[in-house]
Amino acid sequence: MTYAMKKNIRLALSFLVTGNTLVFLVLAYFGMISNNPKTLIFIDFWGRLTVYSFWFISYAIYRLYLFDKVILKRIIIFVVCSNIPLFLLMGYFEVVTLDTHTAVFIDFWGRLTVYSLWFMAYELYREYLSEEHDFSENDVV
Repeated sequence: MTYAMKKNIRLALSFLVTGNTLVFLVLAYFGMISNNPKTLIFIDFWGRLTVYSFWFISYAIYRLYLFDKVILKRIIIFVVCSNIPLFLLMGYFEVVTLDTHTAVFIDFWGRLTVYSLWFMAYELYREYLSEEHDFSENDVV
């Protein structure tokens, strides 16, 4: 497979994932996603697929284009880390409430928050704890 073909496939997949995320969120916003028990399994599957896909694409973009840009990297890390306590505190103080219109958004945001925690933990591990980390003689082991 040529480089141009691979690039086109990656681009098409990126547009597909982004488009799917937009369609899912727009339908949820306009209340067109049903919480009917008969469709709930499909909606749950679609929601999970959307969040996982969105995170993998976002992470790939982060690693490819933003990882070496220190200021952008710090801003992204700050936003992702801030989202975790923000989501939990908003739920604790009942700023967001669960009803039929907001359930899909809260579920999407909750999953995004959990995956944020996992990706931050993975980045921490990869950067500082993995076997690939070069230890110098001055490092404490």
